[in-house]
Amino acid sequence: MSMNLTNKTNYQAYFTVLKGDMLIAEHLPVPPESMAELATDLPPASVFATTVIQGNTYTSASQSFVGAAGFLAQVKQVMQQGTFEFDMIHVPYSNPNQLQLQKTCVGPVIFSIRQNDQVTQNVVVTDDFIPSTLNISDTYTVYAVINGVTTDAIQTSNPQAAINAVVDTGVLESGYFLLVAS
Repeated sequence: MSMNLTNKTNYQAYFTVLKGDMLIAEHLPVPPESMAELATDLPPASVFATTVIQGNTYTSASQSFVGAAGFLAQVKQVMQQGTFEFDMIHVPYSNPNQLQLQKTCVGPVIFSIRQNDQVTQNVVVTDDFIPSTLNISDTYTVYAVINGVTTDAIQTSNPQAAINAVVDTGVLESGYFLLVAS
C-alpha cells in the first residue's frame, strides 16, 4: 500500500509521515507541482540499546523486527569473568499495535530504531520494569514544511490516502499552506 503526497504549491515541500508514533518518512522532499508515492507498510527495522554504566558507554547488539515487538535491555553479571555485560533481548509484548521497550538496569537506556540503514528514532526509557511504547496502529499523521513554515498535521486511517499540500486561500494572511486529504 502507498500514500500519494502531492505538492500543489510553488515551493519545495518536505513531508513527514508517521504510522502511529513510528516514523515512516522524515522531510521527504517533493518539488513544486509534483507527487511522491510513499509505501505505508512499516519496513523491516532493527533496534539496539545504549546506556552509560560507571562512565562507560555500552551498546547492545541489534535485533530485527517487523510490526509489534517487545525488547528488554539488561545488565547481566558474568561471574566467571568478574564483569557484567549489557544486552537486549526479545520479550513478549501485550499489544499488537505497539513496540514495547523496557529496561532493568539502573541508568536510562536509549533504544535506537533503524530503518533502511539509518537511525530514524530514539526512545529514552528511564523507569525500570515499565515499558515505554511506540504506537504502530493504522493512524497516519502527516505534516509538511513549505517555504520554512510547518503546516498543521492531519491524520487519516487510510494507508492509501492522497495528501495534497496547497496554498491556504482562507482568511489568514498570504503565505500560509495546509494539507488536504482526498
